[in-house]
Amino acid sequence: MRLAILFSILFLISCSHKTKVQADTIYFNGHIITMDDSMPDASVVIVDKGKIIAVGDSTLLAQYDCKSGSKIDVKQQFLYPGLIDAHCHFYGYAATLMSCNLVGTKSWEEVILKLDSFSKNTSSEWITGRGWDQNDWVNKTFPTNESLNQLFPNRPVMLKRIDGHAVICNKKALDLGMIDESTNVVGGEIIKENGHLTGVLVDNAADLIKPIPPSQNEMVAALQKAEKECFSLGLTTLADAGLDLQTCLLLDSLGKAGTLNIYLYLMLNPTPDGLKYAQTRGILENDHTKICSFKLYGDGALGSRGAMLKQPYCDRKGHSGMLINDIAYFDKWCSDVKSTTKYQVNTHCIGDSANKLLLEIYGKYLKGKNDERWRIEHAQIVDPKDLYLFEKYSIIPSVQPTHATSDGPWAKDRLCNSRMKGAYAYQTLLRQNGYLPLGTDFPVEYLNPLFTFYSAVYRENANDPEMEPFQMEEKLTPLQALKGMTIWAAKACRLEHRKGSIAVGKDADFVIMDTNLLKASKEEVLKTIIITTVRNGVVVN
Repeated sequence: MRLAILFSILFLISCSHKTKVQADTIYFNGHIITMDDSMPDASVVIVDKGKIIAVGDSTLLAQYDCKSGSKIDVKQQFLYPGLIDAHCHFYGYAATLMSCNLVGTKSWEEVILKLDSFSKNTSSEWITGRGWDQNDWVNKTFPTNESLNQLFPNRPVMLKRIDGHAVICNKKALDLGMIDESTNVVGGEIIKENGHLTGVLVDNAADLIKPIPPSQNEMVAALQKAEKECFSLGLTTLADAGLDLQTCLLLDSLGKAGTLNIYLYLMLNPTPDGLKYAQTRGILENDHTKICSFKLYGDGALGSRGAMLKQPYCDRKGHSGMLINDIAYFDKWCSDVKSTTKYQVNTHCIGDSANKLLLEIYGKYLKGKNDERWRIEHAQIVDPKDLYLFEKYSIIPSVQPTHATSDGPWAKDRLCNSRMKGAYAYQTLLRQNGYLPLGTDFPVEYLNPLFTFYSAVYRENANDPEMEPFQMEEKLTPLQALKGMTIWAAKACRLEHRKGSIAVGKDADFVIMDTNLLKASKEEVLKTIIITTVRNGVVVN
């Protein structure tokens, strides 16, 4: 009996001194919203070598240990997977940080004033800007360039509209682009009044203007500044929608060197060298970059009336928008990508005609249910009769909720009330395949992902408190919106094995906030504070 008691005591002593598993960091005492259906909630997450190695409750603290300074008390705050923007323009946004910011201007006169001030503080030969939107002005017609010509007779000026699908240029820039009244462009439009150039170029016509690009050092500094902004907002992964191969390889090299730390899913522009890369190199995936898709452009934007509609615009008689390229072009790219690579095809489609066309071309090569994850970017206006094609061919609609709330006040002017069903129809699109990736399209919209959540759930514009809720029947639930910014976005980028949820084996990307987004009021959502952002196990904000 005494011997049995002695063995029991020795066993308990040995158990109490059992060596704990060492980890790099322990986050404890948190409300962890995992986005993992097998364990929706937790309070402890253990991180080692940039990966999540355990998730659970406080019992894990008896099994794992680390240096005392690496035990992080979350203090009952809310820990989420790192937020993912499923469609944005990170590289383009960085470039705009070196140009005049025209977002939010309320008149053409305000644009001119901002540009005049900006020009006095830059020595660059070219003056560039982005963000004007005539739909926000009292006079909602396109501007003309007389003021630009007077103010800048000898310096070329190019100002991009908010959607990037139209620009206005002064005469100096038009001359450098060799554009005159006789110039014609397939897939674009050169706006004239009484036969004279106004300076406004839409879609492919804008590509004729080639400002001098910044140096690589300037661009890297701008990218680092843009990355810092993203981290401050809880973003850890971005899908950059359309870059040339060399730009993608530059970004990958910056990731390898540690110059950039944000994770980038990069869509290749459809170029011969990009296709050759995909055919010979295959899919690139590492700890900072994934390249596995091509980005095509179907049509233009609704705001600049370049979106291709089945019927003419209600506010421009006889005009239905345009395809950026002919049908044979889209057919050949889909054929080549499907037959010679393992890449996705992701196509920008705004208008109902463009959506129908690309859905049918996709279907020709996908043939039925599949896991290829080809995407329609924006899926903004879809004829209800064509919605079934998303489900039939497992095509992913990739949407940006802030487009709905930015466009809501004027979209009916373009489409008439009778054609609004199927526009910005996120709940309907979600039902097609059971998941819906969400993005911002920044710098077309603000890069703040909380605005995405707000627009998706409340169908209101966070920057316009006077706006009436827009098509509330298409709102998402808070859980759906959060999934769209995490696990569903990861799946659309073929990254769900490493991103989108707090689960063992995944990258240690997460964000700590002071708000429970699943239960917050809309006022609380906009007051949310991002406390900490962690990328690959490292605190980056």
